[in-house]
Amino acid sequence: MASALKDCVHCNEEFLVKFRYQIEQDGGTTNYYCSQQCRQKTTEQRGECQCDACGNYFTPTYAYQRVEQGDSTRHFCSMECRRPAVQEFRAKRVHNQRGPMRIAVLNQKGGTGKTTTTVSLGVGLATAGYRVLIIDVDSQGHVGVSLGVEGEKSLYHLMIENQPLEACTVTARPNLDVLPGDETLASAEIFLARQSENRDKNLRRVLADNRKYDFILLDCGPSLSLLNMNALTFADHLIVPVSCDFLSLIGVKQVLKTIKNINKVLLHPISILGILPTFYDMRNNISDESIKTLKGYFHDKVLPPIRVNTRLKEAPRHQKAIFEYAPKSRGASDYQQLVDWVVDKHQQRTQASA
Repeated sequence: MASALKDCVHCNEEFLVKFRYQIEQDGGTTNYYCSQQCRQKTTEQRGECQCDACGNYFTPTYAYQRVEQGDSTRHFCSMECRRPAVQEFRAKRVHNQRGPMRIAVLNQKGGTGKTTTTVSLGVGLATAGYRVLIIDVDSQGHVGVSLGVEGEKSLYHLMIENQPLEACTVTARPNLDVLPGDETLASAEIFLARQSENRDKNLRRVLADNRKYDFILLDCGPSLSLLNMNALTFADHLIVPVSCDFLSLIGVKQVLKTIKNINKVLLHPISILGILPTFYDMRNNISDESIKTLKGYFHDKVLPPIRVNTRLKEAPRHQKAIFEYAPKSRGASDYQQLVDWVVDKHQQRTQASA
């Protein structure tokens, strides 16, 4: 490339052109920059940014062109430039995944047994000797009610007031801590809605380096709220309780759309750990039809069903998990299968990251 004296379009200083980045072709016009700083300031004034993959400058138009990775922001001019960076980020995430197994329990339809599943799984894992934290993401606070614990603080104090986790949790059982939910979560929702950036990553920010627990379970409310989005961008895995009726299958489709958006836009590779049929009644054809439909969609992700059991309904009134209230019931037997299955997944994960 021939060297020549040119005037910088930003600072008007005369300089000797030596490098390719100092020349910009803009339609039929050629612009010259004496330094990277001058070029960057000019592109920022025009609302442009530099692609982290190919180095070209462009004006971001689509959500996928802006990617949050931890505390930094990266930009990509095209899907071709973005794809290798996403794959590298996910590979590093799997390699470094030595912290707690983070599982969200979610179905956007209510009445599918989310809290019962979260509480039963949490108590079962704690009884097996694992250190467990349950985070109640629902303002109704049913986790605390089911376990007979009350707390003065919630996710609001952790995420919005930046109080330490230890100050917000209460001990419910040996090896089991709970971050209760209450009406303050409505205030947290309003606060998050006013934020312009990273409002769906607050929970991941405050708990990113936690190594105290083996499992963190998140009991999500029956909606697609900002708090639930925070739970999903924090969790690595998802368990979806699905009651054995037609309307619950519609809720599953909504969850799938949400996961797709989180993976694509927010660059967070959450995966479905299992689909858990609940309220299974062998006397009704709709129960068998529901499981058959679920297996058609999810194949081996569908877990053994939780059968209809009166003891499961009675346990929260006595502020006990099913293993404590009726250890010999069908409900305890069914949920023990879930506990054993999650423990097996945890052991496979530990071996893979060793």
